[in-house]
Amino acid sequence: MDPERWRQLREIFEAALDVEASHRAAFLEKACRTDPGMRREIEALLNSQGGDSFLEKPAYKEVPELFDSGLDEALVGNRLGPYSITGKIGRGGMGIVYLAKDTRLDRPVAIKMLAPKYTSDPQQRERLKREARAAARLSHPGIATVYSFEELEDKLYIVSEYVKGNTLLQVMAEGPLRMPVVMDIAIQIARALAAAHENGIVHRDLKPENVARTDSGVIKILDFGLARIEPTADTTTNARLTRSGMFLGTPAYSSPEQLRGGEVDRRTDIFSYGVLLYELAAGKHPFGNADSMAIIGRILESEAENITRVNPAIPGELDRVIQRCLKKNPEERYSSTRDLVFDLEQLSESMRREGLGPAPAVETPKKKALWWWQFHQAVAGFGYYGMLYPMWRVKQWLGGVEGSMFFFPIVAAVMVAANLRLHLWFTSYGYPSELAEQRRLVWKWIRGADILFVLTLAICAIRIHTVHAIIATLLMAVAVGSLVAFALIEPTSARAALDKKE
Repeated sequence: MDPERWRQLREIFEAALDVEASHRAAFLEKACRTDPGMRREIEALLNSQGGDSFLEKPAYKEVPELFDSGLDEALVGNRLGPYSITGKIGRGGMGIVYLAKDTRLDRPVAIKMLAPKYTSDPQQRERLKREARAAARLSHPGIATVYSFEELEDKLYIVSEYVKGNTLLQVMAEGPLRMPVVMDIAIQIARALAAAHENGIVHRDLKPENVARTDSGVIKILDFGLARIEPTADTTTNARLTRSGMFLGTPAYSSPEQLRGGEVDRRTDIFSYGVLLYELAAGKHPFGNADSMAIIGRILESEAENITRVNPAIPGELDRVIQRCLKKNPEERYSSTRDLVFDLEQLSESMRREGLGPAPAVETPKKKALWWWQFHQAVAGFGYYGMLYPMWRVKQWLGGVEGSMFFFPIVAAVMVAANLRLHLWFTSYGYPSELAEQRRLVWKWIRGADILFVLTLAICAIRIHTVHAIIATLLMAVAVGSLVAFALIEPTSARAALDKKE
């Protein structure tokens, strides 16, 4: 967009704000008669609650009619079902957040009461319910757990884990952060986002206020209860009720497509992540701190300043990661959040080797768990191959068709289970960003081959135990050990190492 066209858009937008909502369509029809594209841009900005201060002011001040002023303090000291409200944490564009005590489990919780604007429409109400349920299924140490979604009379409440700590907005206000701390926070956020995206959940409103850091340095992303469901292989488009053109988010941290009311997916979170990471590292917003319209215009059209010019101490590789996150075209950003995690981990490791800071201590257990998972895959793969020789001897002892009926299924099972396990083992070292997707594609094949392997060994052991007792015992021992390994040990090691259920 050239400067002249942007000036025209801004003038028409600001004029539209002074027109009554019922007359805006006619005003825009006349003002943008020769430029339908400009009209769509202005309508998207208006739908995002535009105004010269809506970035800086929360919705309850900018649009007070969204909230019931009497509810603010009235709930404190009262109960919502089993929850005893003890205080107010804060309020924002989507609702009011209270601190409460779950009297059943004797634990503190955070309760967000959603503003009527987001609950009065039946379709939108149903969307919020479905998306909160989807978010409640997320289980990751970097994501505040959603406990429940409550309906009392005509009000909707999201009950979630109470995270004691400071938001990143408060952390940044305390002064510049050292690069090791920045990288630690960045990697923790990226891992949590990757876990959510792999479950088809998009946050849509990632910003400093929605990320908390505990006293021990653990990062928690908040407000996943208002996330969006992305269609995956396990969900249908019928479950996706979010509509294009519906703006939910904070404009200063929104992607260009989000501001335009376009389609939102995981790459929208990656753009917001880029803005947040830039701010963490440089101490300033990548698109400036001017008025709202100027920031929106820069997000839509301008490139962020090279972060190394703002802070020469920042590695150039980090600037490359941030610039890729902030691409205007979603296709040019990271297509997989795991790729983003991989690049950040590689950069962190490089910085550690150069003496710029130690690797985060919180990652040591995870690395050990990943090593054990890799070790298990390698041992299982080569162990399966090792069973081909005794099964060849069984084929010779049994002879004829019967021997072949036992040997060929074992060959098929070994080729599938062993080869795919070694494929995952190699991927975890060479292409870790692709590991989650590869596991999703091959795991059912591995499980089927495991079952065929165990059954064939057990049947062979029974068949030859009167003739070759030692070999029969070996076959049965391997069958039982393999069953325990793939049914009990492997799923546990996978959850610990990869944050993923089998």
